[in-house]
Amino acid sequence: MRVKVSLMGRGLIGFNYNLQLAGLIYQSIRRANDDLAYELHSSKGYKFFTFSELRSKKRAVTKEGIFFKNCHFFVSSPRKEVISSLVEGLLQSPEVRINGVKFFLDSIEVLESPELGNSVTLSTLSPIIVRTARKENGKLRTIDLLPHESKFYENLRKNLVRKYESFYGEVREEIDFLKPISVKPKRIEIKGTYHRASHMTFGVKGDEELIRFGYETGFGEKNSMGFGMVKVV
Repeated sequence: MRVKVSLMGRGLIGFNYNLQLAGLIYQSIRRANDDLAYELHSSKGYKFFTFSELRSKKRAVTKEGIFFKNCHFFVSSPRKEVISSLVEGLLQSPEVRINGVKFFLDSIEVLESPELGNSVTLSTLSPIIVRTARKENGKLRTIDLLPHESKFYENLRKNLVRKYESFYGEVREEIDFLKPISVKPKRIEIKGTYHRASHMTFGVKGDEELIRFGYETGFGEKNSMGFGMVKVV
Protein backbone atom coordinates (compact mmCIF):
# COMPACT_ATOMS: atom_id res chain seq x y z
CA MET A 1 0.00 0.00 0.00
CA ARG A 2 1.35 3.42 -0.95
CA VAL A 3 0.33 7.02 -0.29
CA LYS A 4 1.43 10.42 -1.54
CA VAL A 5 1.55 13.07 1.19
CA SER A 6 1.44 16.65 -0.13
CA LEU A 7 2.48 19.57 2.09
CA MET A 8 2.06 23.34 1.80
CA GLY A 9 4.77 25.65 3.10
CA ARG A 10 8.20 26.97 2.32
CA GLY A 11 11.62 27.04 3.87
CA LEU A 12 15.22 25.85 3.81
CA ILE A 13 15.79 22.23 4.83
CA GLY A 14 19.26 20.77 5.38
CA PHE A 15 20.47 18.05 3.01
CA ASN A 16 20.38 15.30 5.65
CA TYR A 17 16.71 15.29 6.67
CA ASN A 18 16.04 11.51 6.66
CA LEU A 19 15.90 11.26 10.45
CA GLN A 20 13.49 14.19 10.74
CA LEU A 21 11.17 12.82 8.06
CA ALA A 22 11.24 9.39 9.72
CA GLY A 23 10.36 11.11 13.01
CA LEU A 24 7.37 12.82 11.38
CA ILE A 25 6.12 9.43 10.17
CA TYR A 26 6.57 7.76 13.59
CA GLN A 27 4.88 10.67 15.40
CA SER A 28 1.90 10.54 13.05
CA ILE A 29 1.52 6.78 13.48
CA ARG A 30 1.78 7.18 17.28
CA ARG A 31 -1.19 9.58 17.38
CA ALA A 32 -3.41 6.94 15.81
CA ASN A 33 -1.88 3.72 17.14
CA ASP A 34 0.58 4.00 20.00
CA ASP A 35 1.13 0.23 20.21
CA LEU A 36 2.04 0.00 16.53
CA ALA A 37 4.42 2.96 16.79
CA TYR A 38 6.14 1.36 19.79
CA GLU A 39 6.40 -1.97 17.96
CA LEU A 40 7.98 -0.34 14.92
CA HIS A 41 10.34 1.90 16.84
CA SER A 42 11.55 -0.77 19.28
CA SER A 43 11.90 -3.59 16.75
CA LYS A 44 15.47 -4.76 16.13
CA GLY A 45 14.38 -6.49 12.91
CA TYR A 46 12.79 -5.34 9.67
CA LYS A 47 10.14 -2.64 10.01
CA PHE A 48 8.55 -3.21 6.59
CA PHE A 49 7.99 0.33 5.39
CA THR A 50 9.91 2.88 3.40
CA PHE A 51 9.58 6.48 2.26
CA SER A 52 10.88 8.69 -0.50
CA GLU A 53 12.91 11.86 -0.55
CA LEU A 54 11.04 15.15 -0.46
CA ARG A 55 10.01 16.15 -3.96
CA SER A 56 8.90 19.49 -5.35
CA LYS A 57 8.54 21.32 -8.66
CA LYS A 58 9.64 24.50 -6.90
CA ARG A 59 12.94 23.96 -5.11
CA ALA A 60 16.35 25.56 -5.11
CA VAL A 61 19.60 23.94 -3.99
CA THR A 62 21.90 26.17 -1.91
CA LYS A 63 25.12 25.58 0.01
CA GLU A 64 23.12 25.23 3.23
CA GLY A 65 20.43 22.88 1.95
CA ILE A 66 17.34 22.81 -0.25
CA PHE A 67 14.71 25.56 -0.31
CA PHE A 68 11.27 24.00 -0.84
CA LYS A 69 8.08 25.79 -1.82
CA ASN A 70 5.46 23.13 -1.19
CA CYS A 71 6.56 19.51 -1.47
CA HIS A 72 5.40 15.93 -1.30
CA PHE A 73 6.74 12.53 -0.34
CA PHE A 74 5.62 8.91 -0.64
CA VAL A 75 5.28 6.23 2.05
CA SER A 76 4.89 2.55 1.24
CA SER A 77 4.37 -0.65 3.24
CA PRO A 78 2.97 -4.17 2.77
CA ARG A 79 1.34 -3.62 6.20
CA LYS A 80 -1.91 -1.73 5.64
CA GLU A 81 -2.14 -0.74 9.32
CA VAL A 82 1.10 1.22 9.00
CA ILE A 83 -0.31 3.34 6.18
CA SER A 84 -3.80 3.70 7.66
CA SER A 85 -2.36 4.79 11.02
CA LEU A 86 -0.05 7.28 9.29
CA VAL A 87 -2.98 8.79 7.40
CA GLU A 88 -5.16 8.99 10.51
CA GLY A 89 -2.35 10.58 12.53
CA LEU A 90 -1.62 13.20 9.87
CA LEU A 91 -5.30 14.12 9.63
CA GLN A 92 -5.44 14.54 13.42
CA SER A 93 -2.53 16.98 13.38
CA PRO A 94 -2.09 18.52 9.89
CA GLU A 95 0.68 20.93 10.96
CA VAL A 96 4.11 19.30 10.72
CA ARG A 97 7.74 20.37 10.92
CA ILE A 98 10.72 19.07 8.98
CA ASN A 99 14.11 20.37 10.12
CA GLY A 100 12.27 23.19 11.89
CA VAL A 101 10.35 24.27 8.76
CA LYS A 102 6.58 24.43 9.23
CA PHE A 103 4.32 22.74 6.68
CA PHE A 104 0.58 22.11 6.55
CA LEU A 105 -1.02 18.97 5.18
CA ASP A 106 -2.51 19.69 1.76
CA SER A 107 -3.67 16.23 0.69
CA ILE A 108 -3.13 12.50 1.08
CA GLU A 109 -3.62 10.32 -1.96
CA VAL A 110 -3.80 6.52 -1.87
CA LEU A 111 -2.04 5.25 -4.99
CA GLU A 112 -3.05 2.26 -7.05
CA SER A 113 -0.61 -0.62 -7.13
CA PRO A 114 0.98 -0.88 -10.61
CA GLU A 115 1.19 -3.91 -12.86
CA LEU A 116 4.63 -5.44 -12.40
CA GLY A 117 4.78 -8.88 -13.99
CA ASN A 118 7.98 -10.92 -13.83
CA SER A 119 10.13 -8.31 -15.57
CA VAL A 120 10.10 -4.58 -14.87
CA THR A 121 12.31 -1.48 -14.91
CA LEU A 122 12.44 0.48 -11.65
CA SER A 123 13.85 3.84 -10.62
CA THR A 124 14.65 4.96 -7.08
CA LEU A 125 12.60 7.56 -5.19
CA SER A 126 15.14 7.26 -2.37
CA PRO A 127 18.65 5.82 -2.80
CA ILE A 128 19.51 2.18 -2.11
CA ILE A 129 21.94 1.11 0.61
CA VAL A 130 23.61 -2.31 0.49
CA ARG A 131 26.33 -3.28 2.99
CA THR A 132 28.74 -6.07 3.78
CA ALA A 133 31.29 -6.94 6.45
CA ARG A 134 34.98 -6.95 5.50
CA LYS A 135 38.04 -7.69 7.57
CA GLU A 136 40.47 -4.77 7.89
CA ASN A 137 43.48 -4.89 10.19
CA GLY A 138 42.16 -8.08 11.75
CA LYS A 139 38.74 -6.58 12.56
CA LEU A 140 35.38 -6.84 10.81
CA ARG A 141 34.14 -3.52 9.46
CA THR A 142 30.79 -2.69 7.84
CA ILE A 143 31.25 -1.37 4.31
CA ASP A 144 28.71 0.31 2.02
CA LEU A 145 28.70 -1.39 -1.37
CA LEU A 146 28.19 0.37 -4.71
CA PRO A 147 26.50 -0.90 -7.90
CA HIS A 148 29.78 -1.48 -9.78
CA GLU A 149 30.54 -4.31 -7.31
CA SER A 150 29.05 -7.77 -7.95
CA LYS A 151 28.63 -8.25 -4.19
CA PHE A 152 26.12 -5.36 -4.27
CA TYR A 153 23.60 -7.43 -6.25
CA GLU A 154 24.28 -10.62 -4.31
CA ASN A 155 23.52 -8.87 -1.01
CA LEU A 156 20.61 -6.91 -2.50
CA ARG A 157 19.00 -10.21 -3.49
CA LYS A 158 19.71 -11.90 -0.14
CA ASN A 159 18.25 -8.95 1.74
CA LEU A 160 14.98 -9.08 -0.22
CA VAL A 161 14.65 -12.85 0.15
CA ARG A 162 15.22 -12.63 3.93
CA LYS A 163 12.73 -9.80 4.37
CA TYR A 164 10.10 -11.70 2.41
CA GLU A 165 10.63 -14.85 4.49
CA SER A 166 10.47 -12.82 7.72
CA PHE A 167 7.20 -11.17 6.67
CA TYR A 168 5.35 -14.09 5.05
CA GLY A 169 7.03 -17.10 6.64
CA GLU A 170 7.84 -18.71 3.29
CA VAL A 171 10.88 -18.77 1.02
CA ARG A 172 10.90 -17.28 -2.47
CA GLU A 173 14.28 -16.90 -4.16
CA GLU A 174 13.71 -16.46 -7.90
CA ILE A 175 14.89 -12.92 -8.61
CA ASP A 176 17.72 -11.34 -10.60
CA PHE A 177 18.86 -7.73 -10.79
CA LEU A 178 20.08 -6.55 -14.18
CA LYS A 179 22.92 -4.17 -14.94
CA PRO A 180 21.71 -0.66 -14.03
CA ILE A 181 20.77 1.79 -16.75
CA SER A 182 21.96 4.70 -14.63
CA VAL A 183 23.59 5.21 -11.23
CA LYS A 184 24.02 8.38 -9.15
CA PRO A 185 25.86 8.01 -5.82
CA LYS A 186 24.66 9.94 -2.79
CA ARG A 187 26.22 10.44 0.65
CA ILE A 188 23.78 10.86 3.55
CA GLU A 189 24.46 11.50 7.24
CA ILE A 190 22.25 9.97 9.95
CA LYS A 191 23.11 10.35 13.64
CA GLY A 192 26.71 11.24 12.87
CA THR A 193 27.29 8.32 10.50
CA TYR A 194 27.71 8.86 6.77
CA HIS A 195 26.21 6.30 4.40
CA ARG A 196 27.03 5.79 0.74
CA ALA A 197 23.84 5.06 -1.17
CA SER A 198 22.88 4.94 -4.84
CA HIS A 199 20.07 6.38 -6.91
CA MET A 200 19.51 3.88 -9.72
CA THR A 201 17.40 2.95 -12.70
CA PHE A 202 17.58 -0.81 -13.07
CA GLY A 203 15.79 -3.89 -14.35
CA VAL A 204 14.63 -6.80 -12.26
CA LYS A 205 13.34 -10.23 -13.34
CA GLY A 206 11.86 -13.15 -11.47
CA ASP A 207 9.05 -13.97 -9.06
CA GLU A 208 6.39 -11.25 -9.32
CA GLU A 209 5.54 -11.63 -5.62
CA LEU A 210 9.15 -10.89 -4.64
CA ILE A 211 9.30 -7.92 -6.99
CA ARG A 212 6.05 -6.53 -5.58
CA PHE A 213 7.29 -7.02 -2.03
CA GLY A 214 10.43 -5.02 -2.85
CA TYR A 215 8.24 -2.33 -4.41
CA GLU A 216 6.12 -2.13 -1.26
CA THR A 217 8.73 -2.44 1.50
CA GLY A 218 11.85 -1.10 -0.23
CA PHE A 219 15.01 -2.60 -1.72
CA GLY A 220 18.25 -2.87 0.24
CA GLU A 221 18.78 -1.87 3.85
CA LYS A 222 17.55 0.89 6.20
CA ASN A 223 14.21 1.20 4.40
CA SER A 224 12.52 2.75 7.46
CA MET A 225 15.13 5.54 7.40
CA GLY A 226 14.14 6.52 3.87
CA PHE A 227 16.18 4.24 1.63
CA GLY A 228 15.29 1.88 -1.22
CA MET A 229 11.91 3.21 -2.37
CA VAL A 230 11.27 2.74 -6.09
CA LYS A 231 8.76 3.57 -8.79
CA VAL A 232 7.98 1.80 -12.06
CA VAL A 233 9.59 3.48 -15.06
